[in-house]
Amino acid sequence: MGNENRSNSYCMAKKIKSTPKSKPKSTQKFPILKLVGIGLLVAIAAGAYYVYQSFIPVNMDHPVFLVPENILIKTGKTTDGQYGFVLQSSRGGKQAPQSKMTSPTLVMSKGNLVSVHIMNNLVNTPEEKSVHNFNIDEFNVHSRDLGYFDSQSITFSADKTGSFIYHCTIHPEMKGLLIIN
Repeated sequence: MGNENRSNSYCMAKKIKSTPKSKPKSTQKFPILKLVGIGLLVAIAAGAYYVYQSFIPVNMDHPVFLVPENILIKTGKTTDGQYGFVLQSSRGGKQAPQSKMTSPTLVMSKGNLVSVHIMNNLVNTPEEKSVHNFNIDEFNVHSRDLGYFDSQSITFSADKTGSFIYHCTIHPEMKGLLIIN
C-alpha cells in the first residue's frame, strides 16, 4: 500500500504541474495600443483644427474657402536712405531701389480674399537694427515686428470699398495706399 500512495501522489503532482497558467494582465500590450490610438486621434483633431483656423481671415470670424490674391511686399530702402515698402513680383527677380521710391499703391476688387506676404529684406547694421511691421488698421491686418529676413503671411477679406493706408508703426515714413473698388 505504500507504493500505491506514492503513485497516487505522483499522479496528482503531475496533474497540478500540467495545468496551464494564465498570463498576468500587466504583460498584455492592449493598454499601450490604446494610448497610441488616443494619441493619434488627438494629433489628427489638432491638425484638423489648425487647418480650419487657417481658412479664417483676420477680419472675419468664419472660414472662407476661396483662392486668395497673393501680394508679396518687402521692406526696402531708397538710394537716399529712406525706408519704404517694395511690391515684389511673385514671378521672382530683383527690383532696383529707386531714388524717389514711394510705397506702391495696391488696387483690388471688393470681395477678394487677399493674402499679403511681408518680408523684411533689410540687413541689420551695427548702428541700427532693422525691424519693421505691416499694418492695415481697417482690416485688422497687423504683422508682428519682423527682423532681418523674417516673414509673415496675413490673409484678409477686402470687404469694404475705399482708400486705406497701410503702414509700419516703427517707421512712420513707411506707408502706402490700398484702393478697393
